[in-house]
Amino acid sequence: MVKFNTSKKEITLEEIQNITTPLFKKYGFKSAYLFGYYSSNTTIIDIDIEFMVEDSDKTEELDMLDWYDMIDDFEHKLQLPCQITDMDILKSDNHNYLKKKYYDKSILIYKINRILYHLRKLLQKHHRHGMCQESHLYYL
Repeated sequence: MVKFNTSKKEITLEEIQNITTPLFKKYGFKSAYLFGYYSSNTTIIDIDIEFMVEDSDKTEELDMLDWYDMIDDFEHKLQLPCQITDMDILKSDNHNYLKKKYYDKSILIYKINRILYHLRKLLQKHHRHGMCQESHLYYL
């Protein structure tokens, strides 16, 4: 459980993007959207920052505990409570309130470069077979 620094009064879209981009990369998301209250407001109130994310092979392997650990990571860096929802929920017939908030206003704040994504996957495959070094993966 993350303790939040409540002294901060505002957070901008740019701050959110700068803080979360390395995290979206770390966890391997293909894209992420900010939606809900913070997609239109900078004043910090007692409400979650909401993200809708597109899974990748890496994130699809996360179990529920790993998912909660990931949310803790986001909350620790942002110092605000977070909700991270998989985009697959948009395909369901349920969760109408969540879908309405997303469709009313969502902002793309992260999108992986598809060429780098496929290059990274290729290097990971070669790394597993001893054909490249771990340091090569760090730069992608």
